[in-house]
Amino acid sequence: GDAVVTGPGRLPFEAIIHVAGINLWWRASERSIRDCVRNALAIIDARGWKSAAFPVIGAGSGGFGRDGARAFVLEELEASESAAAAVLVDYRDR
Repeated sequence: GDAVVTGPGRLPFEAIIHVAGINLWWRASERSIRDCVRNALAIIDARGWKSAAFPVIGAGSGGFGRDGARAFVLEELEASESAAAAVLVDYRDR
């Protein structure tokens, strides 16, 4: 659930927050997903950023079910007292 900030590279953003949504066995858990969201929001608030985009953490290589991971991310975003606007970026197969 740790979160760290890096530069955005060539992307047109202020920074990128990387989170550790998986464990040593490359699996996500409810706790890791929730911790990632909370820790990322703490960085966002500490830096005074006004907005952020969140992926469905843990649903890709983390192997957690997409619907469950999505629900945990949304619950943490909704429970947060952060003033930043958060957008969930949800990949869908076409």
